[in-house]
Amino acid sequence: MHYSQPAFYQSYTCPLILCCSSDPPSDRHDQLYHCDFCMSNVKEPWNKGLTGTVKSINLPLEYRKKFTSVLYCRGVLFFSYVEVKDQVEKHKFFVYYISAATFVRLPSRPTVTNESKLAFGFGFHPRTNEYKVVRIVEQEQPMGLEQEQLVGLEQHIEVFTPGKQAMWMINRKNPFLLRMQHYAASFNGALHWLGQDKQNGSTIIVSFDLESEEFQQIPTPDNCDKSGLDRQDCHVVVLGGCLCVVDYDEFDRIDIWSMKIYGAKESWIKEYTVEPLDGLRAPIRPLCLLPNRNILIEFQYLHECFYVYSVDSMAVYKIRIRDLRDLPPRHSFRAVSVVGDI
Repeated sequence: MHYSQPAFYQSYTCPLILCCSSDPPSDRHDQLYHCDFCMSNVKEPWNKGLTGTVKSINLPLEYRKKFTSVLYCRGVLFFSYVEVKDQVEKHKFFVYYISAATFVRLPSRPTVTNESKLAFGFGFHPRTNEYKVVRIVEQEQPMGLEQEQLVGLEQHIEVFTPGKQAMWMINRKNPFLLRMQHYAASFNGALHWLGQDKQNGSTIIVSFDLESEEFQQIPTPDNCDKSGLDRQDCHVVVLGGCLCVVDYDEFDRIDIWSMKIYGAKESWIKEYTVEPLDGLRAPIRPLCLLPNRNILIEFQYLHECFYVYSVDSMAVYKIRIRDLRDLPPRHSFRAVSVVGDI
């Protein structure tokens, strides 16, 4: 978003929702913030780093938890957390409609075992005007009767529509194996993940239509490094109004491929390349495109994790977040989403 001002001084704001957790983990609840990074498109816009101002998103006491997942879509936040009562663990959920300042609890589910993995997706379909939560539980399953047989993976897909259903619905029509990542790319009324074709084992892009609740395969770029897509760091994101793939090569160079026409294989282009950065080897998550071929990125697993990368100069600049100085030491941040309507 930008204000219409003379070309020599245009300012931009990049709104983020941040989740702050203690590190190492403690009993302290997570805290949410709404952060605006303000920037200017002068010739050297990043040479002094960026600054951001924040305000707290204060949840009512009963909703302040240590969250296992926080997702955002079109003005609504989805939360999951684990609650122990009478020595029984339950996985609990709620959604927060920001503009109306209302909360809706979802039916709880049993927690998964240590051998299982759990992932969520949260999206909106414009035709049905409905939000949906997708819960993926992955478990190891023996592939044969004998003890020496290999162990395979099996995924259970559960879907819930807030405000419509009274229980989670089981979806048994997934012909693919989804990659268990912390977030799915919500775009064009569908959720998107990297996944695996169960027939030939190849890495593919999988979509889940939030109206029909059916899985489909989205074509991958012809010229991207298919072996690179097998790395766990690779993922699908939405940038500049396009579905994108973040692809690593063997030299830790990162290519960002954009699908200019959704569903059209021939419309994939390699739009950005992020060269390896000295001292910053953590996996990255591109958050949004900025003026002058700059990208706001999040370095996962780092305490000070938000940077701007200049594609043309191959330079990176740290973002300094103001108004967070009173926090206890050793708190880490992660981006829930880039938003424009909070």
